[in-house]
Amino acid sequence: MRTDPVIIDGLAGPVQVTTNLLTGRHSMTIGGQPTVGTRRGHYNLPTADGQTVPARLRASLLDPYPTIEVAGVKYRTGPAIPLALRILALLPFVLVIAGGLLGGVIAAAGLVANFGIARGSQSTAVKAIFMLLVLVGTFLTYTAVVTLLLL
Repeated sequence: MRTDPVIIDGLAGPVQVTTNLLTGRHSMTIGGQPTVGTRRGHYNLPTADGQTVPARLRASLLDPYPTIEVAGVKYRTGPAIPLALRILALLPFVLVIAGGLLGGVIAAAGLVANFGIARGSQSTAVKAIFMLLVLVGTFLTYTAVVTLLLL
């Protein structure tokens, strides 16, 4: 998943963040050129005058879009997601509590699907309906797998 370009004053170009949906790792480009992190989540971003400025990329389980912090100022890499959708996106996580490792694997698939839906361009109502369908699908999948294992 790649974010829309974010313009940050003083940097050498627009910032884009790419997130690997399977691993959760992030990479960042400035004006189309990849940047190298100094350690997890920390980057030295090139400025328009040829220098670099330290930046930190922060991701949250409650928000599908990471935040870039440059010189103490935070920049969102995507639109704000309503709280109701964020809660709905995390509901498959209940399977981890109820279903242990098997529930966790199925819940992870549901979380990835829901975060993909949250990043989509549909209306909030359509996203909510899709997330509810994912939730029902994860619980049905868990029930079917447990039933097959107990036979």
